[in-house]
Amino acid sequence: MKIKQTVEQYTAYLAIVFCMLLAACKHDNYNISTPNDNIRPAADFLRNNFDYSLFYAAIDYTGLTETLNGPGPFTVLAPTNAAFNALGIQFPSDFKKLNRDSLRQAMAYHIITRDLTTANMPVNGVDVRYQTLAGPKLYETSANLGLTGTVYNKYYFDGCLASSTNIHLANGTLHALSKVIKQYPGKTVQAWLAARPNYSIFVSGLKKFGLWDELATTGPFTIYAPNNTVLIAAGITQAAVDALDPTKYNGPRLFGAYILYNKFYFSTDVSEFVSINSDLSTTFTVRNDDSIFKIETNYLTLSNTAGGWSYKLNLYSFPVINMDHLCDNGIVHNCDGAFARPADALKQ
Repeated sequence: MKIKQTVEQYTAYLAIVFCMLLAACKHDNYNISTPNDNIRPAADFLRNNFDYSLFYAAIDYTGLTETLNGPGPFTVLAPTNAAFNALGIQFPSDFKKLNRDSLRQAMAYHIITRDLTTANMPVNGVDVRYQTLAGPKLYETSANLGLTGTVYNKYYFDGCLASSTNIHLANGTLHALSKVIKQYPGKTVQAWLAARPNYSIFVSGLKKFGLWDELATTGPFTIYAPNNTVLIAAGITQAAVDALDPTKYNGPRLFGAYILYNKFYFSTDVSEFVSINSDLSTTFTVRNDDSIFKIETNYLTLSNTAGGWSYKLNLYSFPVINMDHLCDNGIVHNCDGAFARPADALKQ
């Protein structure tokens, strides 16, 4: 009986010691780590996220996968599937209808060759340039704080809004884009206009008044190009341009007013610039003329005090798809309205 009691006491003692050992080994807030699928190199991240499946298909088709899985660092500006859908790209196979080299250039332009989070971008910065994998630099605009202290924190790359930012990658950062960046590498604004017959009247006017050749130089230029339809509606037909006498008409007022020299404005810059600027409009004197060109939140205005006339165009009436055509030496926007008429440009 005594032996049995001793065994029971010893067993109880071992149980107590075992519990004490377990307690000693316990760690507060101990969690078993789980894999984070987001911490992958860029190409692998894109491949495993459906929202970017079309962008990945383009990257894969153009042979950029290995590069984007390399050490980097990279900042990936990834258009969502919806952004490609807006361009008529619905399936990965659609990319095979495109020129592979041109597509590679376009996709490489969406890759910045450094790790760039929003914390590294200048506050309320406009026309901030970053090197891309394609070679040319792209332009970033930050709209962080408004005049009244309103916090916006909106970021644009070549005029394309980042719908999501600061997605961490193993070799950099990803920002999602709501649009695919449009770029025309190797083309000047002059070449872009010359290749499009619907701007032929505007081009003829620029040539007639000696404003054409400069558009092949370094620039930069921001051009609000009036198409043939709006010029004809304003009475500026090809025949009318042919009949104009440069000694009697003010060419800079009639055709040069659509050009901003040494400026690089995307359509989104206009609305954000007036939000963060102390002056809610931006005003320029037309080069070689006394007319005033004004950019406001919603409007473009050309006016002349001496002539007593003013023309105001609503920016939001311009089709979005015809804006932000990025060239090597500037940017072209389709202008869906006309400013001065020939009668306004007669020399005194």
